[in-house]
Amino acid sequence: MPIYRKNKRPKATASYEVLNNNVDYGTRRIEQLPRPYSCQVTPYRELDFSERTKRAAQAVVPFFLGPCKAIFIGDVAIGKTSLVNRFCHEAFDGDYTATIGLDFEVERFQILNQAYTLQIWDTAGHERFKCIAQSYYRNATVIVIAFDMTRPESLLNGKRWLDEALRLNPGPVLKFLVGTKKDLLSDQALCDIELEAIKMAYDINAEYWPVSARTGENVTKFFRRLTALAFDHAVQRAMETNDSLLQPPGNSLLNLYFLRKEKKEKKFLKCFNCTIN
Repeated sequence: MPIYRKNKRPKATASYEVLNNNVDYGTRRIEQLPRPYSCQVTPYRELDFSERTKRAAQAVVPFFLGPCKAIFIGDVAIGKTSLVNRFCHEAFDGDYTATIGLDFEVERFQILNQAYTLQIWDTAGHERFKCIAQSYYRNATVIVIAFDMTRPESLLNGKRWLDEALRLNPGPVLKFLVGTKKDLLSDQALCDIELEAIKMAYDINAEYWPVSARTGENVTKFFRRLTALAFDHAVQRAMETNDSLLQPPGNSLLNLYFLRKEKKEKKFLKCFNCTIN
């Protein structure tokens, strides 16, 4: 069972921070592609990192990838900030505090022994901050549409939030539909809202996750999955476009990979010829 400590700062209502619980947070090191919540509710069917990503990670140490920009969008007071705080700080605050414009977090991962940075852009859901929040939507790698599982209308509004984010991100992005406050639902209520969420996930071509910031259920698994998929897709796009991934810039990942391969083949041929002679 979670253990809570009452915060000392004066407030009208009690606020609690989780000190420890049974959730396995794991680490920021990823060697295999984490599994989805359900293999039936994801458009990303890869069972592991692509072979090209694995070869690239082994051939070039280290190479450079730009950070993953993940924007979290959705209605006001649905638990976006609590979800982020649970993952980044292993904490849960029961008091609601509205996000003004944007909250920003950075998490650093080691994926296949390569450094990769996740930028979490937690945007405001209140209408009066909407214009400010939308100014941060551009150049997103991942879009997370969050909804409160105890408020079905927040799920219906998710399509509108997604449309607004896609309007500013016409290129390919990874999409996740995340239901929060799973711990507050009865088994029957959870079943009912999940049926609607799964329909929505299919409609918008997103991967579905139910989570609880209060208990930590599925939170770390979700963020690890998100980051690993973003890494895999980023490496593949860079190889397809021959973008510079090396330090210093100017050489491409593909060039170095094939250069090393060519040198290895020449060395083999030289040894082979020496043996014959």
